[in-house]
This record gives sequence, structure tokens and C-alpha cells, in this order.
Amino acid sequence: MVMIADLGDSWTRHHDSSFAAKFHRKSLRHRFYNAISFNSTAGQSIFLFLRQWLQICDKDHPECRRQPVMEEFWPKRVIDVRDLHKLTLVENQRRGEDYLVLSHCWGLPEDEAEAEKEKNRFCTTSKNYQDRLRGVSYDELPKTFQDAIQVTRALGKKYLWIDALCIIQGPDGDWESEAKTMADIFACAYCTIAAGSARGWADGFLNLQSDSVDIGVQAAPSAPTCACDFDKDVDGGTLMKRAWVLQERVLSRRIIHFTSAHTYCECGDGVRCEQFTKLNPPYRKQYFFLDPNFPRRLYDSGYIRTLNFVQFLIRKYSTSGLSYATDRDVAIYSLGERMAQVLNTEMRYGIFRCFLSSLLLWKRDENKTSPISYHNRSVPSWSWMAYPGGLNFILDANSDLKVPMAVDLGFIKDGKALNIKVRKFSGDFRMEDKGEEYAIVDATEQIGSIWFDVADQIQLKDCNCSVVGMVGDERKEDARKTYHVLIIREKDGDGGYERVGVGKVEAQYVSRDCVAGTLW
Repeated sequence: MVMIADLGDSWTRHHDSSFAAKFHRKSLRHRFYNAISFNSTAGQSIFLFLRQWLQICDKDHPECRRQPVMEEFWPKRVIDVRDLHKLTLVENQRRGEDYLVLSHCWGLPEDEAEAEKEKNRFCTTSKNYQDRLRGVSYDELPKTFQDAIQVTRALGKKYLWIDALCIIQGPDGDWESEAKTMADIFACAYCTIAAGSARGWADGFLNLQSDSVDIGVQAAPSAPTCACDFDKDVDGGTLMKRAWVLQERVLSRRIIHFTSAHTYCECGDGVRCEQFTKLNPPYRKQYFFLDPNFPRRLYDSGYIRTLNFVQFLIRKYSTSGLSYATDRDVAIYSLGERMAQVLNTEMRYGIFRCFLSSLLLWKRDENKTSPISYHNRSVPSWSWMAYPGGLNFILDANSDLKVPMAVDLGFIKDGKALNIKVRKFSGDFRMEDKGEEYAIVDATEQIGSIWFDVADQIQLKDCNCSVVGMVGDERKEDARKTYHVLIIREKDGDGGYERVGVGKVEAQYVSRDCVAGTLW
């Protein structure tokens, strides 16, 4: 089982007196120099702090700079924020210029009728699209959008991308095509604004910062390190618990996190808070999260560290919230595609070919409900995307897993199915319900474990298995070595097999004879 805590480690932290001194010299020489007025209740000094950080990053962090290939990308639409009385939706390309993006929670009312009314009021739809091209007033937008506009203007930028405004929503909109461009939209942005303290678009986030930022930026250059907690304030916040936000976070080159406790600036060089504390990431998950050209750092990390991170990422995504369960296969699509390209491998339904056996060995956590009904599309039973809720893996990345040859286990038919070798269980054993799992027990001892994918008990006599790997303990004779298997049964109707669980069992309880099969 993957131990998620092992990926955390600790941040190193110190007071960045050099940055603080530069800021205070500038703040003493100049008043806040933003030529565009704004109405935020947050202090002006925080924007001077943010500008100073961005200027240092632009100048001194080569890794964080926009790559030449990024100059060719521009979102299909952005919002021109220069005139608060006429915020226009712009479709003309502005390649080479800067735009910011907003990462936020929609936070719609639970009542479906009220939620639909709110979406029609604030979102761009086919009905109000032409009006948005002509312009919308600042006062007509929800507070979180207003605050993002204020940040964009205060940082001296003209253009902002917000999903609800820049993608035409509704059944006759262009969400499906635009969702596939998310990787480029966030990766190519000048900076991401993360509204961490806003539970919904009505809340706003700047007004929650007025106490901390004004006090913080007055701290002396030699002040002691503050007690900010990035993991708690950012990773533990509401925003980062949303599935769509995970890929936004990972793919962004730079992020300004507005949380209820602190404002954090995140880039490839590390994290700073407005109290001038510099936080350097542990050489594990956060090191990859802070990669401004994700997943370049993964490319150089080695097999075990990369698999470790991939398992962690899938685990984290699976426990993140989705308003619509049917988004489970698309809310991480752009992130997965980018990873597959850099790792030079194939990805199908959240499973990477280079880690095929290890990633097939997922098991569900609690609430083993029925599969997600994807309506007009399907997700195969062997993919963790087939089910809602959290998951884990029954084998971690450090295990010496010997895997079948590609001809015995691999993607076929455009990745919608796997070719497998189908085997029967053999020997005399029984299952015992242990709560989370079923123990496989022979007359004297436990010889394996099974985790079913749904809560309803399945009779093992009705199932077969497919070996996806073996852990080779040299101290054991071959018959006592552990096979890691998918529990499968014949699929109704179309033939082939479907997955119903995962397990591990001693080799002597799996037949040597096998037949070729297709797992859907």
C-alpha cells in the first residue's frame, strides 16, 4: 500500500531578508505606482509586494520564464479588464502578450433551480455571448471575479481568463473542446490567481486579506520567520480539494495563493509569504508540484520516484471533489496527456503504459458504490476512473514487481481494452470477511487478500484472475511467491471479461494453464 505520508517530508524555511530589504527600499522611494485605480479593501502594499516578487522571478528565475513555444499559444477568449464599465470578451489573438488566469471554486447553491439561475446570470452562454463581446460592467459580476479583475489590473496586466466567462457554458457551448486546452491555458499564463479563501464565486478573496497583508509587508527586513503553514493554508484549503483545480495547480508556472491566513507566492524557486518567509519544498511531491514546466522534473527523477509521485497524484485526485461524477475522466485529462508526452508513453483512462502493472493494482476505499454512469461514453472496468471516491494501491513503488510481457498484458483496441491471460484459482481455500478486505485462507494460514470493487459480495467460484505481476521473494520457493492479480469475471453480452476486484495470492493457488482474453 502506498504510504502517502512518505511523500510529504518537511519544508525548509527562513526569513528572506534580501527580498525584504529590496521591497522596503522600493516602498520608501515610491508610493504604490499602479496607474489603474482599484476598489479592493486589501491594502495597496500587498500589490507592491506581488509586483516585486514577479519582477524578481522574471529576472532571476530562468526556469520560470515562459518558454518560446508558449509564445505561440493564446486562449480562444480572454477578458479585457482595462475599462471597468466595459469588460469585453476578446476573441482576437494577442500572442506574445501576458494574461492571468483565475483558479476558483464555483460554489453554486445546492438548490438546482437556484444554481441554474446563478449560472445563467454570471456565465457566458450562447444567449448572452454577443452581449459579452460588446462588454459587461464590473458591477454585474460576482465578488470573486471582481477581485480577480482587481488583481490583474493592480499587477499592470490587461487580460484575464476565467472559465465561466471565457468558455461558452451549456449544452450548446464549447466546453468539451475548450476543456482539452486547459493544460496550455494554465501553463502559458503569466500567473495564476488562486482564490483559496473563497468557497464560491460570491465570496471574494481580497477582503479577507486586509488584516494580514498590511501588517505583514511592514515587517522589518530582519524580522524573524513567521509561523505560516503552507500545507495547511493551501493544500488543506477548500480550493485545493477540488479535482479540476489539481491540474490547474500543477500546470501553472506561477501562482498567487490568496488564503484566509496568508498570501503566498509560488514558483519554481519555492514559496514566499507576505511576511517575507521563504519556504523551499521537500524533495518529494511538492518539488514536482512547483515545477514551472511540469512534468520536466519527473523526466529526470528516475523510475521509482516518478511512479511514487504518479500513485500519489492519482490518490490525491481520487479524493478531490467533483460537482459531476462524470467529470472524473476529463478533469485530469490535460495533466495526464502532458505527463504521457514527456514520459514518452501511452496513457489510457488514467493508466500509463510504462507503469501499467503497478497502476492496475488499485483498490477502492470506503463507500464501494456502483460504477459511474457515463451516459454517452464508457470507461473500462480496469480503470480507476470507472468508480467514484478515493482509492489506493495494494503495492508501493519500491516493490520489486516482475511483470508479464506486453503480449500477455497490454492495451488493445485503441486503449479501450486490455489483452490478458485468464487463469483459474486452484486449491482448497476459503474467504473470510475482514471488513476492508477478504482474507484468502487455506486450512492453516492466510495465503492472500482480495479487495472487491463493489460492496456486494461476489462468489469467488464465479471468478477468474489475471496475473499482472509477481513479487519475487528469493527466500520463498516459487509456489509460495506472491502473485498480484486482477479478479475478473465473464462480461455479459459482448463477451470478454470485466474487472470486479484486485488481490494478491500465493502462486500455488493460481492455475498454470491460461487462455487469452480481453478485459473491458
